[in-house]
Amino acid sequence: SVEMISNVLRNNDGELRDMVLKYVLYKSGKEENSQLYSETMINDLMDVAVRFNNEIGQLALDSIINITASESGSNVITGRQANSLISCVLRKDGVLADHACKALANITRNEEKCKDVAHELLDTFGLGDIMTAVSDKGYNEKGLRLEYLAQVIGNLTQCSEFRACLLDPMSGQFQRLLPILIQGSTVLERRGIASAVYNCLLDPGNHIIVLNEPYEILPVLLYPLAGPEEYEESEYEQLPIELQYLPDDKTREPDSQIRHLLLKSLLLLCRTRQPRILVRDQGAYLILREYHKWEKDARLKLAIENVVDVLIRTEEEIGVDDLASVDVPTDMTEKFNKWDNDYVSSAS
Repeated sequence: SVEMISNVLRNNDGELRDMVLKYVLYKSGKEENSQLYSETMINDLMDVAVRFNNEIGQLALDSIINITASESGSNVITGRQANSLISCVLRKDGVLADHACKALANITRNEEKCKDVAHELLDTFGLGDIMTAVSDKGYNEKGLRLEYLAQVIGNLTQCSEFRACLLDPMSGQFQRLLPILIQGSTVLERRGIASAVYNCLLDPGNHIIVLNEPYEILPVLLYPLAGPEEYEESEYEQLPIELQYLPDDKTREPDSQIRHLLLKSLLLLCRTRQPRILVRDQGAYLILREYHKWEKDARLKLAIENVVDVLIRTEEEIGVDDLASVDVPTDMTEKFNKWDNDYVSSAS
């Protein structure tokens, strides 16, 4: 029973506790054992993780990872438990940090739970330490990379309050994430930050802000899509300095999901007139023109064309400030969607 397991986890019989932890880990991976999805059980597992910064604590967190993999398990997590997981992540000598990141990544997938975790983080810890942990690969003294932390950050940007704090120009936190899009050595890290950037651009009020100093996000979005191609001198003059004369061995982002997020982010920046003009004037079309020749994924080719279709039109031709204000009849929307699906199917 859960009560018997809890009693063992709370006492000091190490051998029996270890056996029970392995039993709970085995059971927690099976959907039918939902009796483990209780606040008491997770509290006791979390207390073990807090007490033991070693393989015993890892066993406890492995069970929490299994439990939170399902929505019903994630829903049981309390603010105090999320707080303890964040503490595990931020503990510099912690060997449990990667495990805690995985559990938080599970929990924050759900938008409501995401808000709870975001409020705990902002109220108790602030953004500074967690931004250092995600951007400085030397943060964890045990050599853990904390690559799932980028996914946690990406999930947390579902929460509007978290986005507002992240984009606060006085804090300087958002620009600490941007180099990871280019320099992150794992797909998990780059994908998490690409998600964070995309979510931050869902509010058109942020577009002009992030296109200008200190963020200057356009070269950051375009660089992973750029290859080693050469341009005419007159074309180079249109490009931001970061995108000029790239080396012969310059490669594009290999992960299609990240490339898609970058394209969706560019399309968001084209929603209203002033940001659209900035994107157009900084030569985004040139990078996308060459990228389109390289891209093999039909779905992504279509995403490129959606951005280019806006950029190659003048503002007079577009005729509206906000593209989202254009009322497209339902039957036309359905027709456009069918055309898109047919295009992708025929090119696959």
